[in-house]
Amino acid sequence: MKKLVPDPPSLDLSNATTANTPFGTNRMFAVRAGISAEEALLHACHLLQCAEATVSDAVDHLTLNDRSLVCGAGQHIEAARALIDAVLDGLGVQRIFSPH
Repeated sequence: MKKLVPDPPSLDLSNATTANTPFGTNRMFAVRAGISAEEALLHACHLLQCAEATVSDAVDHLTLNDRSLVCGAGQHIEAARALIDAVLDGLGVQRIFSPH
């Protein structure tokens, strides 16, 4: 049977590295160029786990004075997204949505 849609080309991440990717308020921070894709993605997973734990704790204890917990979760998520964007930029991957 003939395939209607061909398989996408495989991505070789073994030598892939990040591109310099600024993020945050006024683009104050940046992911350094040259970090291995594997290391960046592993760190992104860790950041997302931290964000999940922070948000989970905030939901259980949220008051007006605890809003900083939610802000912390937002920063973790933003940093993880920047790492993932940096890997994609380093690979030259064309994305549907523009970087944040």
